[in-house]
Amino acid sequence: MQKATILRVLYFLVFCCTASWLPVLADYCRNKGLTGTQTSLILSITPVIMFAVQPLYGIMADKFGYKKTLLIASFFSAAAYLGYLQTGGYTWLIIVTVVMSVFYNTLQPVLDSLSLQLAKQDSKFSYGTLRIAGAAGWSFTGIITGQVIDAININMIFVISSSSMFLVFLFCFLLKEDEKEKPAVETSSFKNVSGVFRNRALLFLLFCVFIISAGATTIWNFYSTYMKENGASASLVGYGLSLQGLCELPLFYFSAKIIQKFGLRTTLIITVMATVIRLLLYSVIKNPIAALPIEMLHGFSWSLFWVACVEYVNKLVDEHWLATGQSLLYASYFGAGAIAGNYWTGYLYDAGLKISQIFLLNAGVVFAVVILLVVFMRNNKANQPLPTAS
Repeated sequence: MQKATILRVLYFLVFCCTASWLPVLADYCRNKGLTGTQTSLILSITPVIMFAVQPLYGIMADKFGYKKTLLIASFFSAAAYLGYLQTGGYTWLIIVTVVMSVFYNTLQPVLDSLSLQLAKQDSKFSYGTLRIAGAAGWSFTGIITGQVIDAININMIFVISSSSMFLVFLFCFLLKEDEKEKPAVETSSFKNVSGVFRNRALLFLLFCVFIISAGATTIWNFYSTYMKENGASASLVGYGLSLQGLCELPLFYFSAKIIQKFGLRTTLIITVMATVIRLLLYSVIKNPIAALPIEMLHGFSWSLFWVACVEYVNKLVDEHWLATGQSLLYASYFGAGAIAGNYWTGYLYDAGLKISQIFLLNAGVVFAVVILLVVFMRNNKANQPLPTAS
């Protein structure tokens, strides 16, 4: 089996796992009787642990190699999800989530490092055409998870998560050891961070990504709560999540051509504006079925946005700091931004606001970023179209 095929299978399975627990973890916490603040803490554990994992997986790759790193991470992640099925209170949920997050967070950075390196070595591939398999996994699992929750109970999300991750463990055995790839993985840490801190354009981008993430995290983690506030069943929530994944597919696939045509700056501004429109629509639509078409914006507001950010960072930083730049991008969006977004949403939810009202506030915050990008993002080399693949 070719390396590209194996990577796509692994992306598919990792996002099958992610789609089964991440969008409904807030619902699970609420069913356990947790307050909005307690739920925010549980949701924030994974992005907090992500900070520690960035250098950790570099150390693991240095010691074990990328294949063994993926095997270790997937095996213990699969085991950790089963911990949620054990009877326990708030403290137990914290412990299980910490253990799960340590190993779960290791997987995608390693896969992304290998994908970016493969795209660099072979012009037939791009990050988007490899990462597209993750969108397919998200779409596939969304429907299944909703149906299973309605048929049995919400605890089944962790059975699906564990099963998907165990399949990741099995498929990792098909990867071949390649010493040439090891440096690309082991340097994906913060050890060169002082160099990139002198790059003002990169810092501006990371600040904007942080604010966007804080506003968009409510979509990622409280979408199910929003839909159920409006009367949706778990199955309908699953259809919405599946539609999100389906809308990612064409945007990941054609991302390189879109950026080639419009340039990175214009593409990025369009995607952030799509997030603003999406948040506004959530805030005014109260019928859960009528809310489903909003997911058509997901491909622009997430898939194309993320590829543009990845490519932007690659162009802004020195070639010796590419992995460090990508680590900071992950830290800004999935780390600091997600933490801020979770606590912001939890605080407002405890204060009596509905998720739809929080979406409206977040739309205003993200629109401020659009203005910043238009006014302050300069016409430097990173804004030029990407070269056409041979």
